[in-house]
Amino acid sequence: MGIRREFLVYTRAVLIGLMLAAFCSAASAQGFLGLRAPEVNVFAGYSLLRYDSVPLGFADRQNLSGANVEISLPDIYKNIGIVADGSAHYSGQMENFNLMFGPQYRYEVKGMWIFGHGLWGRTRTRLKELGASQLEPSTLGYGVAFGGGLDIPLKDRFSIRPIQADYIIASQFGDRRKNMRYSAGIVIRFGKVHKAPSF
Repeated sequence: MGIRREFLVYTRAVLIGLMLAAFCSAASAQGFLGLRAPEVNVFAGYSLLRYDSVPLGFADRQNLSGANVEISLPDIYKNIGIVADGSAHYSGQMENFNLMFGPQYRYEVKGMWIFGHGLWGRTRTRLKELGASQLEPSTLGYGVAFGGGLDIPLKDRFSIRPIQADYIIASQFGDRRKNMRYSAGIVIRFGKVHKAPSF
């Protein structure tokens, strides 16, 4: 019950942070200090997680398939924004969940948006098979992620994200797990959409 409550508290904190950022951005729609009215991006797509499972007694890294969802305010101040990121991955041996939040920076190159972010949050893994170890079957810990990706606009409200790659360091099972996550999917933009600048 304690782990579940902690996870719910963190989820609510992320949502409150996004709502406050949207409110502050909307309140400054007149351009005060260079702030702009909010653009909201929602990304959803397939995700592959390469999990560092060898120290847990498995013969090799595990490939976990799943989904990645992000909600971001990408342009609060001069291409600097914030993002909330959630992902879930599964295999026959384990399942992994990540919920993270942090700053993001993006810039335009030939009509495409390239972005990078640093995220912090919680990560949970459940083992369905214990491999050669005698660990507890579930763990909840802190995690950080560093990564970025590419968005290719299709129309004013839609983009394709062919690649997003994140290096995730998670505190799990009494040690650090170093995992790679690859995602691809669709981005839908809501609110006042700001055109990419032309250089």
